[in-house]
Amino acid sequence: MSGLAEGLVGATVDESWYVVVATIGPLVAAFGAIGALIVGILTVRQRTGADSRAQWWARVQWAVDLSFSPEESKRAVGFDALVLLASSPLAGPDDEAFLAGLSLDVLDAAAERGAGDDADFVPAADDLTPVRPSTARPVVPVSRSEVAAARLRVVTDRGRGRTTPSWIARLAQTG
Repeated sequence: MSGLAEGLVGATVDESWYVVVATIGPLVAAFGAIGALIVGILTVRQRTGADSRAQWWARVQWAVDLSFSPEESKRAVGFDALVLLASSPLAGPDDEAFLAGLSLDVLDAAAERGAGDDADFVPAADDLTPVRPSTARPVVPVSRSEVAAARLRVVTDRGRGRTTPSWIARLAQTG
């Protein structure tokens, strides 16, 4: 044994038990305080994460309500907000799947109007955009909310590691 260990063993044999406890007591208290500090830090971190997640979810609910509004401008704002929320590190894979599902009906409606791989997209309210009659490709007017829904789909597909259909990626770039 080393000299220190022999000294401790010798001290514990020669001393009364209460002297040994009184000597080791502050060391045990220090370990207890360090343990309590670590538990406190972990609790604060967990609570902060849970609070952030709850606030993120409240924003998602607000944006979802807007995205189902009958007013086009509110729908567009709702989908734009969902794009930002889907980009958050707080959005998990299940959340991204949920958010992607919100864009399905809007994108299906655009597909029914002729949106596809061979279509050109123009903003529906933009009277200044010239339509090229010489092109053989169909021209599909799209709303701001449809463009925002396409952006949401691109972001959620990227987050889930999926490939976005090319026509949705082109729709998302419509200005």
